[in-house]
Amino acid sequence: MVLELQSVWLRGRGRARPRIHDASIQLEAGRVYGLIGPNGAGKSSLLAVLAGLVRPDRGTVRDVPWQRGEPIGAVFGDVDMHRGRTVRETLLLRSRLVGRTPDEAESMAVRVGLGAVLRRRVAALSLGMRMRLSIGVALLGSPMLVLLDEPMNGLDPDGIAWMRGVVSDLRQAGATVVVSSHLLGELETMIDDAIIVSRGEIVCVESIADTAARGCDIEVDEPARLLAAMSDRGVPATMRGRVVHVEGTAPDTVRVAVSIGLDVTRVGVSGRVLESLYGEVASAEFESEGAR
Repeated sequence: MVLELQSVWLRGRGRARPRIHDASIQLEAGRVYGLIGPNGAGKSSLLAVLAGLVRPDRGTVRDVPWQRGEPIGAVFGDVDMHRGRTVRETLLLRSRLVGRTPDEAESMAVRVGLGAVLRRRVAALSLGMRMRLSIGVALLGSPMLVLLDEPMNGLDPDGIAWMRGVVSDLRQAGATVVVSSHLLGELETMIDDAIIVSRGEIVCVESIADTAARGCDIEVDEPARLLAAMSDRGVPATMRGRVVHVEGTAPDTVRVAVSIGLDVTRVGVSGRVLESLYGEVASAEFESEGAR
């Protein structure tokens, strides 16, 4: 899938203004993309273009499933679900639209954890249940493009863990998944690449694995000694309690710790990759606004 957008305008009350400009990206099958950026950066507009809900004023969108008459799965909140319908009725309606059987609709209810509430009306569902139902509706028809805008809203910790499994299954099935969320720590556990959006532009696309390889957190019995050893080697490092954050790969860091006789309790990637990327973009936007 390819987006090459020179201009997408938001038109409504007052003066029209551009929402996306000069945004170019290629999305691959079997990869999960995290869409991050400050509020108003253009994330929802990009998702709407991918879904075919908004046409670019100038630019092209190529090789997306809906151009071939194939279904896509999209969750933009739960506003498209009739509050008076039951869970079963909601899934049955979607199954008919995408040419699936009633049995598949009921199987999907079980898959999203709503098998016990098939007769309950949408209006009586909790926010977390409505989100699960929205995701079930999106996944009927086995779409190869799935767009999820804040899909973890209302989900409890078990629900978020379940969401990670759903995204992993979609990746294994070869689907292209784009997830937008402000829960950066959770998002980081799901995605392969981060698409960073700022002021209507795609600033960069970063591989999470490549970015995470630049730094790791390691817990040792004498963190001050490891900090000194890293300083001697010219490797940037900071200490917080017993944990040392090192701007280097985990294997290299462990080798240094062991070589100076330290006991390693835990090691892993920093877990702050998206927070760091988001912070860089937000700071740049703030500075840009301040300069005006």
